[in-house]
Amino acid sequence: MMFSFKSLAVAAGIAFAAMSSVCATPATVTPTADVTTTTQTYTYTQEKSIVYVLEKTKYEVTPVVQKFHYITKDNCTVENVTPLVEELKAVLTVSIGELHALVGVDVNVLLLTSAGVKVTVAVVAQLVADILILVFGALSFVLGLAHGAVYTTLCSLFAVVGGLVGTILSIVLSLVGGVLVGLVAAILALIGEVVAIILTLDIISKPLGFFFCAFLDPS
Repeated sequence: MMFSFKSLAVAAGIAFAAMSSVCATPATVTPTADVTTTTQTYTYTQEKSIVYVLEKTKYEVTPVVQKFHYITKDNCTVENVTPLVEELKAVLTVSIGELHALVGVDVNVLLLTSAGVKVTVAVVAQLVADILILVFGALSFVLGLAHGAVYTTLCSLFAVVGGLVGTILSIVLSLVGGVLVGLVAAILALIGEVVAIILTLDIISKPLGFFFCAFLDPS
Protein backbone atom coordinates (compact mmCIF):
# COMPACT_ATOMS: atom_id res chain seq x y z
CA MET A 1 0.00 0.00 0.00
CA MET A 2 1.33 3.44 -0.90
CA PHE A 3 1.51 6.08 1.81
CA SER A 4 0.52 9.69 1.36
CA PHE A 5 3.63 11.64 2.33
CA LYS A 6 1.67 14.82 1.86
CA SER A 7 -0.61 13.65 4.66
CA LEU A 8 2.42 12.88 6.81
CA ALA A 9 3.86 16.34 6.23
CA VAL A 10 0.62 17.98 7.23
CA ALA A 11 0.30 15.81 10.32
CA ALA A 12 3.89 16.42 11.37
CA GLY A 13 3.31 20.15 11.38
CA ILE A 14 0.58 20.03 13.98
CA ALA A 15 1.71 20.43 17.60
CA PHE A 16 0.76 17.94 20.31
CA ALA A 17 -1.68 19.55 22.78
CA ALA A 18 -1.81 18.36 26.40
CA MET A 19 -5.06 16.78 27.51
CA SER A 20 -6.37 18.89 30.39
CA SER A 21 -9.31 16.65 31.20
CA VAL A 22 -7.28 13.54 32.10
CA CYS A 23 -7.92 12.66 35.74
CA ALA A 24 -4.88 12.62 37.99
CA THR A 25 -6.04 9.54 39.88
CA PRO A 26 -8.50 7.64 37.74
CA ALA A 27 -8.97 4.91 40.31
CA THR A 28 -10.81 7.42 42.53
CA VAL A 29 -13.30 8.57 39.92
CA THR A 30 -16.86 8.05 41.11
CA PRO A 31 -20.17 8.17 39.25
CA THR A 32 -21.99 11.46 39.69
CA ALA A 33 -24.48 13.14 37.41
CA ASP A 34 -26.88 11.94 34.75
CA VAL A 35 -27.12 13.19 31.21
CA THR A 36 -30.61 13.76 29.92
CA THR A 37 -31.44 13.52 26.24
CA THR A 38 -34.78 14.05 24.58
CA THR A 39 -35.62 10.36 24.96
CA GLN A 40 -33.58 8.85 27.78
CA THR A 41 -31.35 9.56 30.76
CA TYR A 42 -27.89 7.99 30.72
CA THR A 43 -25.89 7.39 33.87
CA TYR A 44 -22.10 7.33 34.09
CA THR A 45 -20.26 4.39 35.59
CA GLN A 46 -16.56 3.64 35.42
CA GLU A 47 -17.16 0.15 34.11
CA LYS A 48 -19.09 1.40 31.08
CA SER A 49 -17.18 4.53 30.10
CA ILE A 50 -14.64 4.44 27.29
CA VAL A 51 -13.49 7.85 28.50
CA TYR A 52 -12.57 6.39 31.88
CA VAL A 53 -10.72 3.44 30.33
CA LEU A 54 -8.69 5.68 28.02
CA GLU A 55 -7.87 8.10 30.84
CA LYS A 56 -6.85 5.16 33.04
CA THR A 57 -4.71 3.72 30.25
CA LYS A 58 -2.88 7.00 29.76
CA TYR A 59 -2.41 7.37 33.51
CA GLU A 60 -0.93 3.87 33.86
CA VAL A 61 1.15 3.98 30.68
CA THR A 62 2.88 7.24 31.63
CA PRO A 63 5.16 5.99 34.46
CA VAL A 64 6.05 2.89 32.45
CA VAL A 65 7.16 4.75 29.34
CA GLN A 66 9.13 7.18 31.49
CA LYS A 67 11.39 4.27 32.40
CA PHE A 68 12.31 3.89 28.73
CA HIS A 69 13.85 7.34 28.85
CA TYR A 70 16.37 6.20 31.46
CA ILE A 71 17.96 3.95 28.86
CA THR A 72 21.30 5.27 27.59
CA LYS A 73 23.69 4.26 24.84
CA ASP A 74 25.74 2.41 27.43
CA ASN A 75 22.90 0.32 28.87
CA CYS A 76 20.76 -0.07 25.76
CA THR A 77 20.71 -3.85 25.64
CA VAL A 78 17.99 -6.36 24.90
CA GLU A 79 18.33 -7.63 28.47
CA ASN A 80 17.70 -4.18 29.95
CA VAL A 81 14.88 -3.16 27.64
CA THR A 82 12.90 -6.42 27.62
CA PRO A 83 11.54 -6.04 31.20
CA LEU A 84 10.26 -2.57 30.30
CA VAL A 85 8.57 -3.97 27.21
CA GLU A 86 6.90 -6.69 29.28
CA GLU A 87 5.67 -4.12 31.79
CA LEU A 88 4.22 -1.98 29.02
CA LYS A 89 2.60 -4.99 27.38
CA ALA A 90 0.96 -5.90 30.68
CA VAL A 91 -0.63 -2.46 31.02
CA LEU A 92 -1.86 -2.43 27.43
CA THR A 93 -3.24 -5.96 27.70
CA VAL A 94 -5.33 -5.02 30.73
CA SER A 95 -6.67 -2.00 28.86
CA ILE A 96 -7.61 -4.19 25.90
CA GLY A 97 -9.61 -6.43 28.22
CA GLU A 98 -11.38 -3.45 29.72
CA LEU A 99 -12.25 -2.10 26.28
CA HIS A 100 -13.52 -5.49 25.12
CA ALA A 101 -15.86 -5.47 28.10
CA LEU A 102 -17.50 -2.32 26.72
CA VAL A 103 -18.73 -4.03 23.56
CA GLY A 104 -22.52 -3.77 23.49
CA VAL A 105 -22.74 -0.80 25.88
CA ASP A 106 -24.88 2.09 24.66
CA VAL A 107 -22.59 4.60 22.96
CA ASN A 108 -24.23 7.43 24.90
CA VAL A 109 -23.00 5.80 28.10
CA LEU A 110 -19.56 5.02 26.65
CA LEU A 111 -18.90 8.68 25.98
CA LEU A 112 -19.81 10.01 29.43
CA THR A 113 -17.29 11.61 31.77
CA SER A 114 -17.44 11.31 35.56
CA ALA A 115 -19.33 14.63 35.54
CA GLY A 116 -22.01 13.09 33.35
CA VAL A 117 -20.99 15.09 30.30
CA LYS A 118 -20.92 13.49 26.86
CA VAL A 119 -17.52 14.12 25.29
CA THR A 120 -16.80 15.32 21.78
CA VAL A 121 -14.73 13.73 19.04
CA ALA A 122 -11.86 16.07 19.96
CA VAL A 123 -11.65 14.68 23.50
CA VAL A 124 -11.56 11.04 22.41
CA ALA A 125 -9.10 11.81 19.63
CA GLN A 126 -6.78 13.58 22.07
CA LEU A 127 -6.88 10.72 24.56
CA VAL A 128 -6.06 8.15 21.87
CA ALA A 129 -3.35 10.37 20.41
CA ASP A 130 -1.83 10.90 23.86
CA ILE A 131 -1.50 7.15 24.33
CA LEU A 132 -0.01 6.68 20.86
CA ILE A 133 2.51 9.47 21.40
CA LEU A 134 3.50 8.25 24.85
CA VAL A 135 4.08 4.68 23.73
CA PHE A 136 5.64 5.22 20.33
CA GLY A 137 7.64 8.20 21.55
CA ALA A 138 9.32 6.00 24.17
CA LEU A 139 10.00 3.23 21.66
CA SER A 140 11.46 5.72 19.20
CA PHE A 141 13.75 7.15 21.88
CA VAL A 142 15.22 3.74 22.68
CA LEU A 143 15.64 2.75 19.03
CA GLY A 144 17.61 5.95 18.54
CA LEU A 145 20.18 4.56 20.97
CA ALA A 146 20.35 1.02 19.59
CA HIS A 147 22.59 -0.37 16.86
CA GLY A 148 23.22 -3.59 15.00
CA ALA A 149 21.68 -6.76 16.34
CA VAL A 150 20.24 -4.95 19.35
CA TYR A 151 18.33 -2.58 17.06
CA THR A 152 16.93 -5.47 15.01
CA THR A 153 15.81 -7.42 18.07
CA LEU A 154 14.24 -4.37 19.69
CA CYS A 155 12.31 -3.62 16.52
CA SER A 156 10.73 -7.06 16.77
CA LEU A 157 9.89 -6.59 20.46
CA PHE A 158 8.48 -3.14 19.88
CA ALA A 159 6.35 -4.33 16.96
CA VAL A 160 4.47 -6.54 19.42
CA VAL A 161 3.79 -3.48 21.57
CA GLY A 162 2.63 -1.67 18.45
CA GLY A 163 0.23 -4.49 17.74
CA LEU A 164 -1.32 -4.08 21.20
CA VAL A 165 -1.74 -0.36 20.62
CA GLY A 166 -3.32 -1.22 17.28
CA THR A 167 -5.78 -3.47 19.07
CA ILE A 168 -6.74 -0.66 21.44
CA LEU A 169 -7.21 1.61 18.45
CA SER A 170 -9.36 -0.90 16.60
CA ILE A 171 -11.66 -1.43 19.58
CA VAL A 172 -12.07 2.30 20.13
CA LEU A 173 -13.00 2.77 16.47
CA SER A 174 -15.45 -0.11 16.58
CA LEU A 175 -17.08 1.25 19.74
CA VAL A 176 -17.45 4.93 18.91
CA GLY A 177 -16.05 5.56 15.43
CA GLY A 178 -19.49 5.29 13.90
CA VAL A 179 -20.91 8.17 15.92
CA LEU A 180 -17.84 10.37 16.31
CA VAL A 181 -17.55 11.71 12.79
CA GLY A 182 -13.99 12.57 11.85
CA LEU A 183 -12.34 10.58 14.66
CA VAL A 184 -9.68 9.02 12.42
CA ALA A 185 -8.78 12.36 10.85
CA ALA A 186 -8.67 14.03 14.27
CA ILE A 187 -6.24 11.43 15.61
CA LEU A 188 -4.11 11.65 12.49
CA ALA A 189 -3.75 15.38 12.97
CA LEU A 190 -2.26 14.79 16.42
CA ILE A 191 0.19 11.92 15.89
CA GLY A 192 2.55 13.39 13.34
CA GLU A 193 5.54 13.11 15.64
CA VAL A 194 5.27 9.33 15.94
CA VAL A 195 4.39 8.42 12.36
CA ALA A 196 8.06 7.70 11.59
CA ILE A 197 8.37 5.08 14.33
CA ILE A 198 5.13 3.41 13.22
CA LEU A 199 6.65 3.07 9.76
CA THR A 200 9.98 1.89 11.19
CA LEU A 201 8.34 -0.92 13.12
CA ASP A 202 6.51 -2.00 9.96
CA ILE A 203 3.30 -2.34 11.93
CA ILE A 204 1.36 -2.06 8.69
CA SER A 205 2.36 -5.63 7.88
CA LYS A 206 1.17 -6.94 11.23
CA PRO A 207 -2.37 -7.91 12.26
CA LEU A 208 -4.53 -4.80 12.73
CA GLY A 209 -1.99 -2.83 10.73
CA PHE A 210 -4.66 -1.72 8.30
CA PHE A 211 -5.90 0.67 10.98
CA PHE A 212 -2.54 2.41 10.93
CA CYS A 213 -2.69 2.43 7.15
CA ALA A 214 -5.95 4.34 7.43
CA PHE A 215 -4.17 6.94 9.53
CA LEU A 216 -1.13 7.24 7.32
CA ASP A 217 -3.13 7.45 4.10
CA PRO A 218 -6.75 8.28 4.96
CA SER A 219 -7.62 8.71 1.29
